[in-house]
Amino acid sequence: MKRSRVILLAALFLPGCASWHRLQPGQTDTGLALDVRATAPEAARREAVDAVLPLLLVDGAGSRRKEVLDKLIYAHLKRYVGRLRAVRGRGCVVEVLPDALAPVLLEAGLSRPRGYSSGQEKVLVALGVPGRVYGPMDFTSGDALRLALFGAGVFVRDLRDPFDPANKDKDRQVILSDTQTVVAAALGGWGWVVAGHTVAAAGRDGSSGMYRAAARLDARLYDVEAAGTPTLFSAYDEAVDVSTSAAVGRALEGAGQKAATEVQAQIKSRRAGRSNVAFMLAGPKDPSRLRSLLTMLRGVPGVDGAALYKWNGPYDSIDVWAYVQGLSPEDLVARVIKADPSLTVVGIDSELREVFLQPPMPGIDN
Repeated sequence: MKRSRVILLAALFLPGCASWHRLQPGQTDTGLALDVRATAPEAARREAVDAVLPLLLVDGAGSRRKEVLDKLIYAHLKRYVGRLRAVRGRGCVVEVLPDALAPVLLEAGLSRPRGYSSGQEKVLVALGVPGRVYGPMDFTSGDALRLALFGAGVFVRDLRDPFDPANKDKDRQVILSDTQTVVAAALGGWGWVVAGHTVAAAGRDGSSGMYRAAARLDARLYDVEAAGTPTLFSAYDEAVDVSTSAAVGRALEGAGQKAATEVQAQIKSRRAGRSNVAFMLAGPKDPSRLRSLLTMLRGVPGVDGAALYKWNGPYDSIDVWAYVQGLSPEDLVARVIKADPSLTVVGIDSELREVFLQPPMPGIDN
């Protein structure tokens, strides 16, 4: 008798021998499990991911939404899906991992409205003339541009840098058109592209006997998400030195540094007045409650969009970002409470722009 009990208990705790070991619809430790009709595993994964995407996508975000989703999400569905269980005659139960999806969509510009940053600005420097060999003038000015932006806290990469291990030989030797570069930058999560070409000339300075050089960088700044006409500007500098190479080098560096200043000014102008407010919703994860919060936020005047930012794994909290223009967290909270009086605000961090929400308590009339 004792032996049979041991065998029974062991069987209950073997995977798949009890219903609680099987994947069931609802919250999981790492994501959200959904019922889907598809029976083929890949089709089931896509159906489940498509059901969660509305929580993460912002209307009007990204000029190449279909292309980005195809290449970054649908081509790698196993990265964003955990467990999958076939249910005879009903389809499948699929576990979607929102915390894996969210950062990819944010970087790609699909979970934030156009004109909003995902955090640190990302600039791709891609100087050079398509069809020509990449020259030393563009390398010198581009390197100075990159260093100046890096010093200002911008995440930046020079596409032509021969010493950057991220650059492949074919990337450095083939100078793509601006359109091709911007498309590639969008898939890589870059926010801005600086294209253009540098020219320089030098001659002897009559009064000093030294050499005077002048350099001009004619640049085109692309807002990758806007996918429109670039902002055109020129950066010019002069230098005097004991040799032509030294004078030209200094002039090229100066032109690159001045171009960096202009790039920063343009980015700051585009981002002016735009910011995000994080809403931390405590309590058990309820997809319907999350959808209600997002629907409400998206309809509040002054909010350009809202999306799930973090699912927070097994923890009983969800982070949502609301994108606003010219609104403080306090102003936004006042509008949110007016739109949904059932929400309880338990704290506001004005400096970090965070709002802490407590869901309605069961049985309590708010």
